[in-house]
Amino acid sequence: MFSLSIQNPIILSLSLIFSAISFLAEASVPPSETFQYINEGEFGEYIVEYDANYRALDPFAQPFQLCFYNTTPNEYTLALRMGTVRSESLMRWVWEANRNKPVRENASLTFSTDGNLVLADSDGAIAWQTNTADKGVIGFKLLSNGNMVLYGSNGEFIWQSFDSPTDTLLVGQSLKIGGVTTLISRVSRVENVNGPYSLVMEEKTLSLYYKSPNSPNRLIYFSFSDLISVSEGLKYVTLGPDLTLEYESGSVTLRRAKYNTTLTYLRLEIDGNVRLHTYEDNADWGAWEVTYALFDRNSWESECQLPQKCGDFGVCDDNQCVACPSPKGLMGWSENCEAEKVSSCGVNEFRYYKVQGVDHFSVKYSNGDGPMKMEVCRNKCSEDCKCLGYFYHTKSFRCWVVYDLGTSTKVENSTHLGYIKAPTKKVMLSDI
Repeated sequence: MFSLSIQNPIILSLSLIFSAISFLAEASVPPSETFQYINEGEFGEYIVEYDANYRALDPFAQPFQLCFYNTTPNEYTLALRMGTVRSESLMRWVWEANRNKPVRENASLTFSTDGNLVLADSDGAIAWQTNTADKGVIGFKLLSNGNMVLYGSNGEFIWQSFDSPTDTLLVGQSLKIGGVTTLISRVSRVENVNGPYSLVMEEKTLSLYYKSPNSPNRLIYFSFSDLISVSEGLKYVTLGPDLTLEYESGSVTLRRAKYNTTLTYLRLEIDGNVRLHTYEDNADWGAWEVTYALFDRNSWESECQLPQKCGDFGVCDDNQCVACPSPKGLMGWSENCEAEKVSSCGVNEFRYYKVQGVDHFSVKYSNGDGPMKMEVCRNKCSEDCKCLGYFYHTKSFRCWVVYDLGTSTKVENSTHLGYIKAPTKKVMLSDI
């Protein structure tokens, strides 16, 4: 006769599974710990980043506070603000729940007994949630390091905001395999949607990319491979307390700390630069300091490597925009520099003019195509209506076809050439 003895390993396993399910079903948030905040009422009176309007909510752990904010009327983001009123310094947004999906007046943030944290618009449509219903959550807490957590009965984190960064990392926060591996810039101070820049944790290093509507693929403009490199695959990169990037087999010191830098954040900025901002809590004014910039004359890479440093079309040298390329040569640079529009794909409707001793921003950290003859490189561009020009190295026979001109950098090597499309019909005899 078959016995249902608990000593039977199969029955024991089933018993443990059913016990765990029963425990999760019973674990719930005490009603006294639940909350709901409605996005309504007067705005806060202090100055915050992006000149935003904001409404501060109760969750607070100095210098962090949860808020609703907007930079466009009636389009609100649930975000974490860093900074204190006492210092009167500009307070910064260091975590966001619903970028690209704003909510309106009378939206709600609700933490229910089932353990789910839900941001719903005024019509009830869910804009964002933690997806933690019936997963053993018993409480919510904002920690002093800026990590917002939902925790279980043993204190374990069932969900944490550190696992879902947007463009910012706080000290102790990571990009990691199994979680978010990419930071994405904000597009502008006014519009809170994803911008063109991304910081990506790849298999063996970190890289920076630029993507615009004109480009079929994102373009690399910096790689940390000389600073961060692992042979067996990168598992995480964490912002350390001493202005460092830490990973499983080492760390990189970005800048030597002059004082306590625990209240620091790393951000992929609107302009594509990566900066560390440090908060000095004892300052009465000007509490924020940029303690490191990746693209800077005192860092590893020049600002000339930023894709839009000189706008849509410009030449950069020694961190400065110095020229606008044209069929007549290098002209004085201005913010209005732009290439002439080529409106037809017909091979007789455009020509190329040469710019010598320059590299497109995408050249330095990519191999391009080739080796190939220059004629083949030219044909690749000529046969592609979206191509705006090509860059070519005559010694290595490497080719870069470009769909965004952006910033080019002056180089000493005269064998580095750029060829820019221009309409034939606008070429005058005096230009030949």
